[in-house]
Amino acid sequence: MIEFNIYLVTNHHIVYMILSIGGSEWVILIILFFILVIGSKHLPGLGRALGRVHGEYERARTSVRRELERVNINGNTSSHGLIPIEGPVGSEREKLERIAASLGIDTRGMSDDELRRLIMNRLRDR
Repeated sequence: MIEFNIYLVTNHHIVYMILSIGGSEWVILIILFFILVIGSKHLPGLGRALGRVHGEYERARTSVRRELERVNINGNTSSHGLIPIEGPVGSEREKLERIAASLGIDTRGMSDDELRRLIMNRLRDR
């Protein structure tokens, strides 16, 4: 459904046209835009390239998902010393404490800035 609303502002003599276009109409307009801009001869190549990009994205996503599952299956830590994935942290301090614990840093009596510095130094030394 395409709806055209025309508003006339008399003091500036400007005509405003507002298009209220639904989802399927946008798809048709985008396809027409690509045909006009790219040309119909280049569309199959563009489609193949987009298909390759999508396939590579899916392979990378699957690989990351498998690696995360492998880390969780092997116990609380993997051979790389990663901390287990337990979900989002509640605060910046909690995130710093988890990272520090995975690096073997005692967090008692330290400010956030001190923890950040120690974490950065420990990561740099690895």
